[in-house]
Amino acid sequence: MPPANSEMQDATVIDFFSRMNQDQVEYAVMRNYEAYPNFGHDVDLVVRWNDLPRWKEIATDCAVDHGWSVLTECDHWARSSSREHAIHILRFYSVNPRRYLQIDAFHSFLSLGLPLFDEDALLRDRIRDERGFYRIDEAVENCIRLFQIAKLAGMNGTEEKLVRYGDRALAFWKNTADPAIYAQSFGFPKLLTALDRLEARDYKIFKKEIDRQKRNWLIQQIQTKPVCAGKMIYDRALDYARLFLLRPCGFNLRAYASDEMRRKVFGHVLRELAGTNMITHFTFKTGFKECHKVRERGGIAVKWVSARSAEFISDQKTDEHKLSGALLKRIIERHPRLFDQRITTD
Repeated sequence: MPPANSEMQDATVIDFFSRMNQDQVEYAVMRNYEAYPNFGHDVDLVVRWNDLPRWKEIATDCAVDHGWSVLTECDHWARSSSREHAIHILRFYSVNPRRYLQIDAFHSFLSLGLPLFDEDALLRDRIRDERGFYRIDEAVENCIRLFQIAKLAGMNGTEEKLVRYGDRALAFWKNTADPAIYAQSFGFPKLLTALDRLEARDYKIFKKEIDRQKRNWLIQQIQTKPVCAGKMIYDRALDYARLFLLRPCGFNLRAYASDEMRRKVFGHVLRELAGTNMITHFTFKTGFKECHKVRERGGIAVKWVSARSAEFISDQKTDEHKLSGALLKRIIERHPRLFDQRITTD
């Protein structure tokens, strides 16, 4: 389970959903609500496209009222000409004390670049949770969860999440009436054949089965809607070229350290930022593949350079707190700001 939030984060989340409900903004939480109001790294919602302006206004009001330093809008993931691909991301930062909250607005759930569930499907039959927020229909949620498990399978450090997601998915699919009808309606008539492998914790075979069914589904979509599907796949390819090659959400950072001890200090600062979710990942490795992977996930790839060409310097004169603040400033100002009161809070 995710580490506990601060009172500031919990109060903001609770107030955010209360205002969304009061203003009748149509949304639904997609996942990771079990420990509400703590969602871990980010709050994943599906939000009506037409409701995005009000969604931003509510988030801004919450940032002001709950004492956040900055609210930024990530402009990396929402540029596709197919709105189904867009993810609108808002990031709340508190500079002192260090706090972070992220709220993401999706408009579909994608499979191989095409919407397996579009906005309407994700919002249809949404459930009012007794804790005060709406979440997506349980059948849709547990179909999506199977795809998430397949995506996580084989990744390092995902064992706990695989077990947790697997247990929840199996609890639904093994105990619901007529699960085959749901699977058929989702376009995956043989989806349930993968459950035996999931129950046996054979994630490798489970992933292969899910991937095979996804490919079959993609072929069917292209045959049924060749123009629409072709355009979306083309748009998705452009998205990936732009996001992961030309303008990733993460970035390279040129740093200088006077000795090995100062490099460790730099690493300590980055670990603290990662621990508060200010950044997702970082690396000191120089290989292209590793750096590319970190940047595309919104992290920082540190390149050791000479003092003359460095953006950040760690030496005997460096104040660790000031170094951390300067790094956080760089992270924040990489994106447009909807609200910024750092002058009064830093």
